[in-house]
Order: sequence, then C-alpha cells, then structure tokens
Amino acid sequence: MTINDLLQSVAEKISDGLYIVDPERKILYWNKSAENITGYSRNEVTGSHCYDNILRHINENGVELCKRECPVVYAIKDNKPVEARVFLHHRDGHRVPVFVKVIPITNENDTPVGAIELFTDLTDSRTLKEELESLRSLAFVDELTGVLNRRGFEYFLNHKKMESERFKKIFGVLFIDIDDFKLINDTYGHKVGDKVLRMVAGVLKSNLRISDIVARYGGDEFLVISEITDREELSSLANRIHILINNSFIEDNDKIIKVSVSIGGVVSEGEDLERALERADSLMYVSKSKGKNKITL
Repeated sequence: MTINDLLQSVAEKISDGLYIVDPERKILYWNKSAENITGYSRNEVTGSHCYDNILRHINENGVELCKRECPVVYAIKDNKPVEARVFLHHRDGHRVPVFVKVIPITNENDTPVGAIELFTDLTDSRTLKEELESLRSLAFVDELTGVLNRRGFEYFLNHKKMESERFKKIFGVLFIDIDDFKLINDTYGHKVGDKVLRMVAGVLKSNLRISDIVARYGGDEFLVISEITDREELSSLANRIHILINNSFIEDNDKIIKVSVSIGGVVSEGEDLERALERADSLMYVSKSKGKNKITL
C-alpha cells in the first residue's frame, strides 16, 4: 500500500467530512462522511467548485460566505489555518450547523496550492433520528417530514406540562407557518411542496436540541417547544430559525425555490402550555398580517 492509499483509507474512515480543493476552489476529493453530512455524493461534487450551489456556507446572520468571506479563501490567501462555525446547505435544502477547519496545502516553496477542509456536524440530529425511529411504532412520527406528528406532539406536550408545573421550568413556544404554501403547490406541484415541508423540518431537526419538541402540527404548520431562561433566548431561537429557513432552498428543473415563514412565539412561565400554544398561534397570524416573513413575540 502506498502512502497515498494509506491517507485515502484514513480519510474515508474518519467521522468528519473532508474535502480537498485547488487554488480556484475546485473540489478534487470528497470523503464518505462528507457524503453523509451533506447528502451530496462524491460523483455529484468532485469537479465542481464549492460555491456552485453545493455547500453555500452562511454565518448565523445569513451572510453567504462563499461569495465574500469564505474560510477556504482566507486559508489559501493568508497561508494559515482558519476555523469557523457555519451552516452548510444540505442536498435536501435545509441548513446544517458545522464547525469547519481549513488547512492550506503548500508546495516546496511554502506557496499555497490548495486546501483541505474538515467539517464536523454540530447538530443533535443523529440522536434525534434514532429517537424518532423508536417512536415510529407508536405512530408518533410524521412519515413525510420525520418530525413528530400531532399525536406525538400531544403525547410529549403532557410531559412538558408536568415539568412546567413540578419544576417551574420556563418554555418558549413557537408556531411556524410556511408563507404562500398553497401557491407553491399550485405552481410547482405537490412533489415540490413535499420537498419544501421536508426542508423546513430539516432546518428544525438540525438546529434544535434533542430535548426540544419539534412537530408538524398539520398541513404547513410546525410547532417548537424549547426550555429557555428568558425572552431574549426565545428571540434568539426564533431569529436563528427564521434566518436559516430564509437561506435554505431546493432545486427543481434548474430552478431555485426558496420559502419564508411567519412565526409567533410566547414565553410560557407557569402558564398552561395549551393556552401558550393558542397565543403563539394568534401571534403567527399577526406576523401574517404584517406582510408575512415576520416574527411576532
């Protein structure tokens, strides 16, 4: 076995995603974990550039880094490693939080001739997927999106109500509705509509904690219940979800399809959670009345 064979064998077995680019950011190598984390196969990616509608990294403010502040660009330009927490674009459309470390590759003259990027999945989604899989036999999971269905939500809501009453926990409740979803179905068809629902669910699954409740409440409505400390934490959570959904997209017949959501949210402290859900639902409609694509807390 040559040293190159040995290195490739190691690269294929590590849990981190790994890819190699040349100075123009053309992708030369893409390992198995990169396939698993992003949903993109090696054949789909190698030979393309990292900014060609593939990873399209954004930061927490929704700024698209591949067009201006890409960690790979800085690593090659400054000839030093760069680390960052970013959100990459999954093949299914949603955003996945990852920690990236980019290491420049240099020649014998210490001139950069490319870079290696390692990226680690920061989400609890693997654990969440296992948890949801175990609930399928109870018919608690929405088969289309992979999050809890209404039955599953109501089951776990009772547990959260008990925690709220017994331990005086504070919960944030978010009611999320996809804007103009009927128009999407009418324009592109129900298959694309289903992809949009999976994309939004993917954002929620990938960017929330395993202890949070995430459910498709019905149609194009989603609910999130998360333990929080104060209103600022709920605001931060709602803004992160809003930004990530706005910066997610699916492709259909070479068309980029993006959606927005209207969000209503409440802080529930010592309040019946079902009442909190009603208030969050009402505030979601306030967001709709303000022109959609808004958050009302």
